Amino acid sequence: MNKIIAHRGKTTKKIKENTYLAIINAINDKNISGVEFDIRLSKDNKIVIIHDNYINRTSNGSGSVENMSLKELQKYNYGTKDFYQTIPTLDKILKINTNKILLIEVKTNKNNKLFANILLKTLKNYNKNNIYITSFNKRFLNYLKKTNLNIGPLIFNNNIKNKRYNFYILNYLTFKDKTIKKLKKQNKKIFIWSLIDKDIDNYNNLYLIKNIN
Repeated sequence: MNKIIAHRGKTTKKIKENTYLAIINAINDKNISGVEFDIRLSKDNKIVIIHDNYINRTSNGSGSVENMSLKELQKYNYGTKDFYQTIPTLDKILKINTNKILLIEVKTNKNNKLFANILLKTLKNYNKNNIYITSFNKRFLNYLKKTNLNIGPLIFNNNIKNKRYNFYILNYLTFKDKTIKKLKKQNKKIFIWSLIDKDIDNYNNLYLIKNIN
C-alpha cells in the first residue's frame, strides 16, 4: 500500500500551499500519511513556512523572506479572500497533535550553521519521531549528522554513496529501480517525488510526495 505525503499541504481553490490550513487539512485526511512543507529563516532568525525566497507569488505582499522580520512577513495574506492566512512559524506547525509524518524541507543558501542551530533549538521543545528533515543543501545536512534526527537528502541522481542518512528522497524522473532495491537492502525509508499518477501502483510501500488538491 502506498503512503501519500501531501506536497506543501492539501490545497484547494480556497486553501493555499504551505499555509496552516493546508497543513492541517492534510493531517486531518485519513488517506494521507504525512505532509511536506518548506522552511526559511527570516531576517530576525525566525523559522517560517514558505517555499519561495520572495513572498510575491504566495502573498499579497512583496519582498525577500531573509530581508524581512517575522512581524513584517505577518502583515500580508498568504491565503485567499475566503481564508486569510498569515505566514505560519515552524513552532505553530509542530504544536499540532499528530503522529503523521512531518517532512520538512529546509531552504537555505547561506548561514547554514546558524540555521541548523536555530532549527535544533526549536526541535528540542518537541519530542516527535515523526519529524523528517531534508534539503538539497548537503552542507546544511552535515551540521545535523551527529544528531538523532531523521535526516535525508533530496537527490536527482542515483549516485548514493553516503549511508549515514535515515531516508532518501528520489526524483521520479531520474532514479533507477536498482537504486530502490539498494536502499531497501539498507533498510532506508524511501520517498519519491514528481511521480506521475498513472505510475503510482508500480511503487507499493513507498512514501509518495504528491500534490493533493
